[in-house]
Amino acid sequence: MPITLHTTNTFVGYNYPIKEAQVLFLGVPFVSTSISKPALYGPVMVRESLKYFNGNHNKVDVFEKLRFCDLGEIDIVAGNYEKTAERIHDTVAEVKNENKEIFPIFIGGEHLVTLPITEALKPKTIIQFDSHPDLTPVYQESVVHSHATWAYHASKLAKLIQIGVTNYMEEDDPAIKENGVVVINTLEDLEKSKLEKPIHLSIDVDVLKPVHVETGFPEGKMEPEQLFAFLEKIECDSLDIVEIADDRLPSKTGFLAAEIIMRVLAKRFRF
Repeated sequence: MPITLHTTNTFVGYNYPIKEAQVLFLGVPFVSTSISKPALYGPVMVRESLKYFNGNHNKVDVFEKLRFCDLGEIDIVAGNYEKTAERIHDTVAEVKNENKEIFPIFIGGEHLVTLPITEALKPKTIIQFDSHPDLTPVYQESVVHSHATWAYHASKLAKLIQIGVTNYMEEDDPAIKENGVVVINTLEDLEKSKLEKPIHLSIDVDVLKPVHVETGFPEGKMEPEQLFAFLEKIECDSLDIVEIADDRLPSKTGFLAAEIIMRVLAKRFRF
């Protein structure tokens, strides 16, 4: 007797294997150095929001049109950045070994996860949307790797472009000058910048005004429409969204992340 199963384990109707997929979705629920502990649930918030999100862009359902591979979550080691970073490195390397053309989307977790992601992907440009520069070499006099230091280390790996930062301090100046960090304030500034590919796009949701998101450090000044206008000018090769701090569904930040993902993919795949 034939059996019909009406089930799903992700936000798309069919979960493609890595080799056949165009887009990778991967959660990185690491939060050990940030006060934004609910960011542990960021991948769940975004995945559940995507299930109910209308992905229509220019009359194309982006999520129906593309082939997705949802790999679930990185099996992080709570409280241990070094071991978690190793697992991120290994996972990204294996994915790229199987499919060099796949477009990876990572959902944090705290912003520190961007560092091992970019170490593994090796982009030439990193574009950071954030209300904080995260350019501290050492956090609280002893912590080398934290949510407040990741961009300092990443700026040594690739050209770092920062957009939306409202909390620069005098102590950030040496890192900006020594590592060639580019500070962008307007669309015109972005258009004048030389964006060398591959480009990794990292979005800390605290870049947005607190009314729009739940996050650990609600200090952003940007409206979603301003962010979307910038995204129209960026064709990136990988994406992460971090510091989502909703702890219940439905998640307003999860739905906003779904909107960001749709727009980034529409730009990347020219819908």
